[in-house]
Amino acid sequence: MVDQSITTNKQNLLNHNRMKYQPATFASYLLFMLPFLAAGQNPSDTSPGPQSRLLRFAETGATDADRATLHVFIRDQETDEPVLGATVLLQRQNPDQVHGKISQWDGRCKFKVAPGTYILRVQLTGMITFEKQNIELSGGREFSLDLDLARLGQPVPSAKQQAGKN
Repeated sequence: MVDQSITTNKQNLLNHNRMKYQPATFASYLLFMLPFLAAGQNPSDTSPGPQSRLLRFAETGATDADRATLHVFIRDQETDEPVLGATVLLQRQNPDQVHGKISQWDGRCKFKVAPGTYILRVQLTGMITFEKQNIELSGGREFSLDLDLARLGQPVPSAKQQAGKN
């Protein structure tokens, strides 16, 4: 009789503990789903938005034997126009070094660096950041890299464009 009451008490305690956590689990689920419910979409239906993308990476010629040259061309994916003012970072992992440039009016910038494996990162406010890992730059070689940067959202009209509307 004592064993049966201990077993019954243990079962009651387990059931009580299970019930205690169910409202918290349900509340967590609601908090997770709330943004999707408000937007009228299913979380599994979210598709990625626009992506910045690599158009071309190719060896294009020869240069100094102890250096690698990388020519970068950046354009706006939506307008096909060159991107001015993008920050272009070329990071070497061993030894840890970072080279940085700003794209010019024609969307171009040029690096002359030691041979090695690099990470390329291109970023600009209002654009989706592009990152490419494991870019191998060989000494005495010249490389060309072209890419499209995608916009985060609708372009913001310039002050000049807004003034023309008045």
